[in-house]
Amino acid sequence: MAHARLVTLVLALAAAGSARAAGPCEEGRGQTGVALAVAAAGGLAVAAVDDDSAALAGGLRVGDAVVQANGTLARSCGDYARVVREARRERKAVLLLVRRADTELPLALAASTWERAVAVVAAPAPAEAPSVRALVATPPPSPLPPETHVSVDEVTRGLSTLADDGRPRASLTAYQKDVLHLRRQVETLAARAAAPAAVLSGLRTVLEYYEGAAVAWASEETQRERERRPRHLPAGETATATFFEGSEAAALIDEFPFLRATVVRDPAPGLVGESAGLWRPRQARALLWEHGREELGRLTGWLAAGTP
Repeated sequence: MAHARLVTLVLALAAAGSARAAGPCEEGRGQTGVALAVAAAGGLAVAAVDDDSAALAGGLRVGDAVVQANGTLARSCGDYARVVREARRERKAVLLLVRRADTELPLALAASTWERAVAVVAAPAPAEAPSVRALVATPPPSPLPPETHVSVDEVTRGLSTLADDGRPRASLTAYQKDVLHLRRQVETLAARAAAPAAVLSGLRTVLEYYEGAAVAWASEETQRERERRPRHLPAGETATATFFEGSEAAALIDEFPFLRATVVRDPAPGLVGESAGLWRPRQARALLWEHGREELGRLTGWLAAGTP
């Protein structure tokens, strides 16, 4: 289940009408057209530049050593991937400093790079196409049985139920079950080719927020059990829970920059091992649900305007 194993997730990018999974040094390749590799001398170097791509237009060449990406020293695939995810989410340019022979050159992947993965809605289009930044499980959950009826409308209705903040929340277990069922419905639509790639990407994007909320909810429950706090005494929004580097919570915070507002203290090396960080999981859960509702509104508006 995606929300139960967030640290094992990889990004899948829908571009040119089909989804394309990327390795850690190919983050966003479907939009940028560039793949990196770890150089023998350390650091990263450009391994491939696709034809008719933002990377080619930006002047990147195979063999360029990547020194910095948006001011970050890009020493690993993870460094580069984090920069690309942030730039894609905020729809901003990636400014690269590369070393070519004995010269350092400032190059750029323009902000318009991220429009390459968004389906174009036939004009006039009153609604914006959904973002394409979906997380999928490795491997994705199995589709539903062939005799099970699934439609895009059914999935969006299910998402609307999850997004309804006016009803009492179910238990974490029930919530996880609902989210997993919706994920399986989406993967069923994909397996049956029953929806366009852009629509599937939009559905997965919305689900990403709700799967992330399950991670925050689980962190809150773990802290409650650790403190032996009765269930009828829920924690307040500002209550904190511990997390460590490399944990599901850390991966979630890294994936959604707006969750930085919920971090009280980052994990840090201690005298013996690692010192735990602190975050506010209930606040994080509320933020993820809020963003999920907003993304769902964008998706349903786009669908109502007419899909490709």
